[in-house]
Amino acid sequence: METEAASAAVQTAGFIHPVMADVMTILSFVLVIASVGIASVAAYYAWRQTGGTVDALEGSVAWLRKEAERLSNEIKSAAAKDSMTASEITQLKEKIAQLETALAEGGGRPAAPSLAKESVPEETQVPEPELSAPEPEQELPAPEPEPELPAPEPEPELPAPEPEPEPEPASESEKHEEEDEDEDLDLDALLESKPIWQDLLDDYHALCENFDRTKGAELCVPLITKYGLHLLVCSDHAAVENGKTMPKFETVEDLNEATFWAYDIPGQPGDFAVIPSPMFPYDQKMHDDGGMKETFATRYEAGKTYHHITVDMPALFTQRNEKWHIEQPGLLRLAE
Repeated sequence: METEAASAAVQTAGFIHPVMADVMTILSFVLVIASVGIASVAAYYAWRQTGGTVDALEGSVAWLRKEAERLSNEIKSAAAKDSMTASEITQLKEKIAQLETALAEGGGRPAAPSLAKESVPEETQVPEPELSAPEPEQELPAPEPEPELPAPEPEPELPAPEPEPEPEPASESEKHEEEDEDEDLDLDALLESKPIWQDLLDDYHALCENFDRTKGAELCVPLITKYGLHLLVCSDHAAVENGKTMPKFETVEDLNEATFWAYDIPGQPGDFAVIPSPMFPYDQKMHDDGGMKETFATRYEAGKTYHHITVDMPALFTQRNEKWHIEQPGLLRLAE
């Protein structure tokens, strides 16, 4: 019985050791995978800390290679120990078989040896392989703290602008005064600048040099059409407005009736340069009743008739609400 118990113990021990060998092999592989994972993580953080430089990557790869070689050597040594354990168990089985044969021949059964002490000789006891402690992870340098930027200074609050006082509505008289001032400024600017009507005056004087009044309408139409002239006549030279003598002018369609031609000043809507029509000689009736003395300054001698007229300066008219007003009298030179 003791021999059978010993044999059973040895067989049981023989089955345990191969299982332990498989466990050790699996643990070794697990350690390899864990080490590779740790090394990969360490390489990744090293790559991040170093900015991904080539030197840092080469150092991490070299460390991984060394770690893989070390783990491979440990696996080989563990496999060699497993093979030694299997051979020792086989030898024990052979010794047990020899003991059983000797007992059968002698007819006696020796006392069963203590299984606790002699089931496996001390020489054959295989010490469990010591697992190498994993190397401590390389301490990665702590990332340098980012410099704290100074907080932006708050912008100084600007005082709210004081609301401008609303201007008081101008009275009717002030409005008329402002309009008169604007008109005076426009007229002054026209007088100081190069005459806009100079081309009209040049063509007008060329027409008057050899003017034949028997063909007056035929000669005047091209000039009137070219400059878009308005035909005017003084309907009342003695009209009074606001206590002032203000001759009245009206627009007509008949060229033989119009004594004045009005030219639209470019860029000045409602402003006109006015010249006398060459179809009428300058005589006493035109001077007194035709509105000429109110419209132009001349050196007219009473009773004379002048057939040649030179316009040194056209009269400046305005038209507001279909009413014509003399703003600036013109200047004529008369010749018989």
